[in-house]
Amino acid sequence: MWFRNFRAWRLTAPWDLEAEDLSARLASDAFAPCAPGQAETLGWEAPLGGEDPEALVHTVAGKLLLRARTQERILPASAVNEILPERLAEAEQKEGRRLRAAERRELAEGIRAELLPKALLRSVRQWLLIDPTSGLVIIDTATAARGETLLTLLRGSLGNLGVRPLAFAQPLDGVLTTWVQSRDLPQGFELGGWCDLEHPQDTANKVRFRAQPLDEDDVVAALDRGLRVTALELLWEAGADEPLRCVLSEDGAFRRMKLPTGEAASGDDESAAARLDADLALLSLTLNQFFAALFPALGGIAED
Repeated sequence: MWFRNFRAWRLTAPWDLEAEDLSARLASDAFAPCAPGQAETLGWEAPLGGEDPEALVHTVAGKLLLRARTQERILPASAVNEILPERLAEAEQKEGRRLRAAERRELAEGIRAELLPKALLRSVRQWLLIDPTSGLVIIDTATAARGETLLTLLRGSLGNLGVRPLAFAQPLDGVLTTWVQSRDLPQGFELGGWCDLEHPQDTANKVRFRAQPLDEDDVVAALDRGLRVTALELLWEAGADEPLRCVLSEDGAFRRMKLPTGEAASGDDESAAARLDADLALLSLTLNQFFAALFPALGGIAED
């Protein structure tokens, strides 16, 4: 499933850009492959790929879907280090002295530039979903820095973009810790079997629980020692025969999202556009319902 791990940002102003206009602006930062001497490149590519290569935005029910592609050349440090000693010896013999640290670094960079055009290429694609109705921008990464990189790309394409990380009125670690301690969760929610705990003053003092009931003695003992919950698996019914599952972290990241299997999307005989539409419609509807239940349960979104 896509958006298995994601973060959300809030738009600070109403979104008023239509899909066609947005696609035209993204074209200035369309993806281009790495040049021979280029280590990495980042840009927008068509969500439907070859089925509609010119459209950099795909819309379903008012939601705007974008896809970014990062391509990088894989050049391990070991490849440079394999050549460096011999080149270093040759240079020092020629100079008749030991090279300074700056000269050594310059020599290593020269070797890297020499090897880079021959390095293998690797691409990573990530989705970005803009929901003007809820005012949320959702990016399929659990890493804040990676999300900010894509927002910077979008900001550059648009010229301006007002967003801020999704934050709640109450600290998430406090709410999650209370839920595990009391086992009294808001209606519709249950504890899963995944929990990370960490001491607030000693981050090396941490415990992880996987695939086990969270009312066991080991969990209670960790809480009694002052550890707080930093990540917790939640189960939410979502009106289905089996619950939606996800791990919510104290920093606001959603990980290991799993929709009910009974709601799997379209079949193999459908077009890429039809499958994408079905997947996006299901994802949007489920997340809207999930957030409508979760955000109040967490104490509400922090005021601007």
